[in-house]
Amino acid sequence: MEKTALCEACQKNEMNVVEASNEPKQPYHLCHPCHERLLTYSLRPIEWYNLAVLHSPKQFLLHDDFYGEDGQAFLAEDDVVVTKRGKAPTLQAIRHDLTPLLDFSITRWFLEDDVIDALKQHDQQKLLDAVQSRFDETHHVEVKSRMIEITAGVLGTSAAGWVRELLDQADEEFLYPLSWAAASSLPVDEGLQPYSREIEIRQRKRKADRSFYLPAPFPFSQYIGLDGISLHPF
Repeated sequence: MEKTALCEACQKNEMNVVEASNEPKQPYHLCHPCHERLLTYSLRPIEWYNLAVLHSPKQFLLHDDFYGEDGQAFLAEDDVVVTKRGKAPTLQAIRHDLTPLLDFSITRWFLEDDVIDALKQHDQQKLLDAVQSRFDETHHVEVKSRMIEITAGVLGTSAAGWVRELLDQADEEFLYPLSWAAASSLPVDEGLQPYSREIEIRQRKRKADRSFYLPAPFPFSQYIGLDGISLHPF
């Protein structure tokens, strides 16, 4: 017997509406009441949270013009009734459970120190496995980027093999967040290598146009001079 798909927001009702998101390959799957609340910026905190975990809080209908990081609706067009069960999880409540903690990390606008510290308390191999799995499961660039940020900020050299695989794939969408992961997990010469051509192109443009700069901050900046790359810090 085929399992009934549940609404991504309330995770209780049967899913019966598909609403486009910023990622065509991964739309919202909702019940009728949650679909209506999504379109009227009136999601309950837990509904916002559940959608942000899957789609990131940077989606148009979820972002910070409409909701706070606790899922509070700022511009609700309908009344938002919040019960105790309708509140979003707190870091304190989920910090010791890896899967909910990884969920929580995705819902933050930025990966801040308190979340990094909580992630560092978990077994690194289990965290790496969970990060890789989450990266592969999603089509959303922002969710994938958050997994790379966690790799850079938490996993360090234990993620070197996976970082090499990602660099070999040369996906331009992730070159900048991957630079931080490369800096934390790989030797300098190896971490810099995938960026050599990009840096040289940007340096030529910078010489021709003084308003053109490398992304800042850039983790390998101390190794980059106006005339090329050095393995010795400037």
